[in-house]
Amino acid sequence: MKKSLLILWLSIFVFAMVSCAGFAGPDDGILPPDDAEAVSPEEKNEITISMVGDMIFYWNVEASMKKYGDGYVFEGYGPMMKKSDIVLGNLETSISRRGKPAEDKQYTFRGRPEVLKALKDSNFSAVSIANNHVLDFGMDAFLDTLSHLKKHELSYAGGGRNREEADKGTIIERNGIKVGFLAFTKVVPVVEWYARKNKPGIVGAYKVHEQEFVRTIKEMKTNCDVLVVSVHWGKEASTEIRDEERYIGRSMIDAGADIIMGHHPHVVQGIEIYKDKPIFYSLGNFIFTKSKLDISNKTIMATVTADDKGNISNIEIIPGNIVNGKPTPMEGIERDEFIKYFNGLNVNYTVVNSEI
Repeated sequence: MKKSLLILWLSIFVFAMVSCAGFAGPDDGILPPDDAEAVSPEEKNEITISMVGDMIFYWNVEASMKKYGDGYVFEGYGPMMKKSDIVLGNLETSISRRGKPAEDKQYTFRGRPEVLKALKDSNFSAVSIANNHVLDFGMDAFLDTLSHLKKHELSYAGGGRNREEADKGTIIERNGIKVGFLAFTKVVPVVEWYARKNKPGIVGAYKVHEQEFVRTIKEMKTNCDVLVVSVHWGKEASTEIRDEERYIGRSMIDAGADIIMGHHPHVVQGIEIYKDKPIFYSLGNFIFTKSKLDISNKTIMATVTADDKGNISNIEIIPGNIVNGKPTPMEGIERDEFIKYFNGLNVNYTVVNSEI
């Protein structure tokens, strides 16, 4: 009898050891509580969010789309985007056939309504419209932009028909996780572009607006699990991360943001990890006209994996080249060299094999 009991206890011990092989201990925070049910990979409360920078559909970009089809410019990154749960970008143009270009601006952008179908087909969920070009063709074109986005079932943040709508942002739910999306701009040509109580427009992110954007972020965070904040900021054609952008980005994370998605410099800037949250200071151009500055023809798509508590578990960086308005992922040595260059821009993190 004693021998049988001994064999039974040994069998239980061996089974327990085999069952636990390959897993971290409870002190590492990986094992679930004793009373938790096992969760299969398909049931994990995680979500992937892909983010890209500035997009326009004018000049040579428009020419390429008319020649090869509206989906042409998304062919390079499209397959990757379709694997993500959510795709976000900065729509740096009005979408309309109306309006006249602003007389006091060197560059003005406008796109055909049909191009939005290409965004939708490429799995875009929402776009930021808080930037210095969305009102290039006046208020009628801006209002058309809002209408066309709604028609194509693309959410937007950072602007609206009044200040309440502009502050509201959007919430996208995937895998049972609510992702909030807000947008602000630190580049505003004239104060008339700001949204007011009864006036359409966009919302600012200058330091003078700090109390306002902090309040908006805190309110949104109470309604979502993961919060992405898009900010149009920085110095054009410069890879330098200025103190003012760093201060604002950190303030936004302190207020509740989980991911900061930056753009405007038209070049890729580095990443900072602050309180375990990523600040992408500039994702660079994405769908954009050719630049004389070679580095402006480089781009990155950042894909972040987050859980339902807002914890970031993985960040993947996919660099690419922009040719004829079409971004295409880099490969081989070129890709490795760009990642090496990118690591030189990063504040406190290193990309290894395209993952952080």
